[in-house]
Amino acid sequence: MEGNIQSFISYLSKERDASYNTQISYERDLRKLKEYLANQGITKVQEVRETSLNSYVLFLEKEGKAASTVSRYIASWKGFFEYCLRQGIISVDPADRLKPPKVEKKFPQILTIQETQSLMEGPDVQCDKGVRDRAMLELLYATGIRVSELLSLKVEDMNLGMEYVICHEKSKDRI
Repeated sequence: MEGNIQSFISYLSKERDASYNTQISYERDLRKLKEYLANQGITKVQEVRETSLNSYVLFLEKEGKAASTVSRYIASWKGFFEYCLRQGIISVDPADRLKPPKVEKKFPQILTIQETQSLMEGPDVQCDKGVRDRAMLELLYATGIRVSELLSLKVEDMNLGMEYVICHEKSKDRI
């Protein structure tokens, strides 16, 4: 099963252009599944059945895993087994009929004015790293860009005269 997982992660990287974080998450979820299945005596992808996956879902729920976590696991499994089916490794997708649990949507938490001020005043601007950190926080707060976008910014992506930043995504740019 290990080789199949590695093959799938490679596919995510090369063919699907999945982010590094997505690849890591899928790999982690699939390794946990592999470990659970190995404890059940299942070591090959071809031996996995829908009942095996359902019993793992029940195990996760019994362990108190959040519905969102179980949903993410199921999404990982579905992607993996669909890949195995397309590659001819398996003839039946054991995850095909799995339904993720309902995830309760929560409103995002919003910082108070005092919390925002405290956050902005946190970095020590007497040192270079503090100035950098403060600039990063200011940019995040002022623009609403994602942390991943902030981390991939280059100097040439910023136009201080016109006061804009270009965020490069996989297939498009955002100003």
